[in-house]
Amino acid sequence: MYILRAIPFSFAILWRYVLVFPIVFIVLAIYGGIAVLLALLLGLASPALAVLVALAFGMAMSVIPAMIGTRLGLQARGVRPRNNYIGLMGPAIGYGLFEGFCLLIIFAVSLGVILLTVPLGFPDLLRLLSQGEDVLFAALLEANAPATLAVVAVSTLWMFAIRSALVVPFAGASIDRDPNSKPHTPFYGFGSGFWSMLVLVIMSFVGSALILPVIGLIAATTGFGTEFAIASGQLTQAATEREVTAIGYEFLILFGVTSLAFLWVYSLQCAGAALVFLRHKEAHDIAFETYQEGQQEPMEPVMPKTDMKALLQSRMPHRKY
Repeated sequence: MYILRAIPFSFAILWRYVLVFPIVFIVLAIYGGIAVLLALLLGLASPALAVLVALAFGMAMSVIPAMIGTRLGLQARGVRPRNNYIGLMGPAIGYGLFEGFCLLIIFAVSLGVILLTVPLGFPDLLRLLSQGEDVLFAALLEANAPATLAVVAVSTLWMFAIRSALVVPFAGASIDRDPNSKPHTPFYGFGSGFWSMLVLVIMSFVGSALILPVIGLIAATTGFGTEFAIASGQLTQAATEREVTAIGYEFLILFGVTSLAFLWVYSLQCAGAALVFLRHKEAHDIAFETYQEGQQEPMEPVMPKTDMKALLQSRMPHRKY
């Protein structure tokens, strides 16, 4: 049910996201710069603490867009936030640290399974990784393809599952409000609507990975393959040579279309989270109204005034009063 409702609702989030996207992009850039500077300073005192801070801020940079999208969806349905965008930073770091810790556990377990099932040692894996992720993955497939594919599939599914369980708490944190209108309770709604959210999260991340190939295919079939190749070359040159002058109008068009597509597929999980949160809010509102009706005391019927003299005369007519 949430999946079918989330698809059209995602467009209501999309156009709002387009309006705030430039601000979000700038904020994330500044936020990333502060995170790098803080990690470098902390690294002078404790490398382990620097890694922990870098992990928390890095995961928070993926949590903030999800919170903003969900916030926009709730605002579209008339829910007023209790905080501003600066107030998202604290919860984003907290949830980012939790999600990062879970991902570290998944990585550690996956690495252990790989070492047990593949005839390669840890130094061999590091050596292959230094040559590139593709080289490492090809070597693992050659050594034990079934085990490698199983580990990749299961670990990826677990990562999707963690995000699926967290998106509803993201919704409450994005507006600092629980469905009962009280301040946000950490992890409130954890796992709500899990299976629908899992499908939407998978659609979101898989869709993000397919954006460039799909745009390239569309460009090739519509006669814009040359422009797409030029834009891709400009992107590569700008990234490797750090030359802003290498960016031309082809890249700007590609960047605009890609950003729009990415925001839409990302809005799918935000729409689902907002819908689940709104379901909790509706259930709470109904329960509260029922409670209020039950607390109302019934009005006692008004007794008519009785003439005591007339009553006594009707009971004992032979006496005079």
